[in-house]
Amino acid sequence: MRQLTIFLEVCHHMSITKTARSLYLSQPAISKAIKELETEIDTPLFDRINGKIYLNEEGKLFRLKAKELLKDFEELKNFKCTYEDSTPIRVGVSLTIALKTLPLAIKSFKKKYPETPIQLYAENVEQIQKRLLNGDIDIAFTEDFEQNQLFYLEALSTYKMICVGSANSQWQQKSYLKKAELVNQSFLLRERGSTLRDTFDAFVNKEKLTIQPLLESVNTEILINATKHNLGLTILPAPLAQEDLANHELIEITIEDFNAYSTNYIVTLHGKKKSTKLKNLISCFKEFE
Repeated sequence: MRQLTIFLEVCHHMSITKTARSLYLSQPAISKAIKELETEIDTPLFDRINGKIYLNEEGKLFRLKAKELLKDFEELKNFKCTYEDSTPIRVGVSLTIALKTLPLAIKSFKKKYPETPIQLYAENVEQIQKRLLNGDIDIAFTEDFEQNQLFYLEALSTYKMICVGSANSQWQQKSYLKKAELVNQSFLLRERGSTLRDTFDAFVNKEKLTIQPLLESVNTEILINATKHNLGLTILPAPLAQEDLANHELIEITIEDFNAYSTNYIVTLHGKKKSTKLKNLISCFKEFE
């Protein structure tokens, strides 16, 4: 880059003396830099006639390329200022967080960074972990993430998992289930690999029970709607059930010895440096979680 800068300055002045004065360097230093450049590319760029220098045809073409390269180099040096707004943030969000927190957090973030593109992936924990490892996302907001040396985890929030049924059903009279009664119920559950499903499966497996769900879905809203229509019971994070419980569309059902909690985490690959924008995005999720 130093050689190219000197070369272009020589092209501008067509004088070693004037170039040396312009760059506050000695004339031998200017001559040496030009000679080293010509040696490196194995091409003379100037014709030297009667003590004067003239840009030859190769030099004219090289000058155009050098200008382009130095312009690109200057843009790279100012990369943060030039491209920061256009660099996308890629975010993985577990489905539960996507339902409750995601819209509010992203809306708040876009007020601060309206020009920043955002790529969002709402998936279960297993899929999000794969995206992090593959470099498909920069950060994740997700439930019960298995900690290991590849990931850095920061706690975001904790919520209780509850069992709910339709308020317009027999559960108005009975809102308690013994463990042995679970096998006689129809359950509407999330897919395997999700925190809600894996936690409930671990509980029933520990009790040596076998439960085949009537309905299995990756969409929590489908499960909630089916529950409201009394197709069965479902397991929800308490924050997602609050509104329907308050509106008397769902009713909480206590299951004997089922006392499960889930922690939401902010997850990045270990060692990844968080940019200012990424820190602001985290703040937005913390605000609404």
